[in-house]
Amino acid sequence: MKNIFTYISEQIAYLPLISRMSKYNTKNNYQNFILGRIWQYANPIIMATFYYIVFGFIFKRSLGATEVPYLPWMLVGMAIWGLTNGTVLQSLGSIIGQLNLSNEFRFPVSISPTITFIGNIVESLVVLFVAAAVGLANGYYPSMYWFQLIYYFIAITAFTVSYSLLNATLTTIFRDYSQIVRSFSRIGMFISGVMMNLQSDFIPSFVRRLVLLNPFYYLIEGMRDSLFSKAWFYDKLPATLFFWTLTLFILLLGTHLFYKNQETFRDYL
Repeated sequence: MKNIFTYISEQIAYLPLISRMSKYNTKNNYQNFILGRIWQYANPIIMATFYYIVFGFIFKRSLGATEVPYLPWMLVGMAIWGLTNGTVLQSLGSIIGQLNLSNEFRFPVSISPTITFIGNIVESLVVLFVAAAVGLANGYYPSMYWFQLIYYFIAITAFTVSYSLLNATLTTIFRDYSQIVRSFSRIGMFISGVMMNLQSDFIPSFVRRLVLLNPFYYLIEGMRDSLFSKAWFYDKLPATLFFWTLTLFILLLGTHLFYKNQETFRDYL
């Protein structure tokens, strides 16, 4: 537990630096484009439009029934998947990439995955805003359920940052590990309910039960439940307990491996 407290205290103490570095990275990524940071908002909308055309029209009959109109339902899934999985993938080499810089400017390299997470929030919020706007147009107005968006954002932050730290640490120690993560992420979108209703009757019951153990699915469905006023997080108590138990285990393992190998990271470069 000592490692967890150390890790959390570092994130809080260096939060201003995390914010500045995430802004710098975002600006640096788009500085060579004529439209600049406009692409930060345009890219997720373009991608969402593409997926809606492909899966909302071409394969609509095979997606499974859902009470919510498909477009806002899918957009929520894309926003959360982009924030969580996108951060995990981009953070794989974050420790390696920031190691020299952290030594030069004297900041803990443990903040590297958090920098990536903060930088990805804007694009996800854009997609969530569009999803909420389309939902409003279809009669899904703000309700008391929207207050639990705060809970799910905390859950997203805790899981994503913890999982990213673990993967970044393992990638530093064993470089091939990053390819394993990338391989599994290619099918992750389809088993996390981003574009398909995995609780539909046409899916075998044992598969539906296994899906509930997927933390990405828990977060995506939770955000949908909040925005479209379907359920409270405590209505899914077993899934909630499993999610937080898994998140705590990942955080324990990630911080243990990170601080155990922190002094020898340079040896792996």
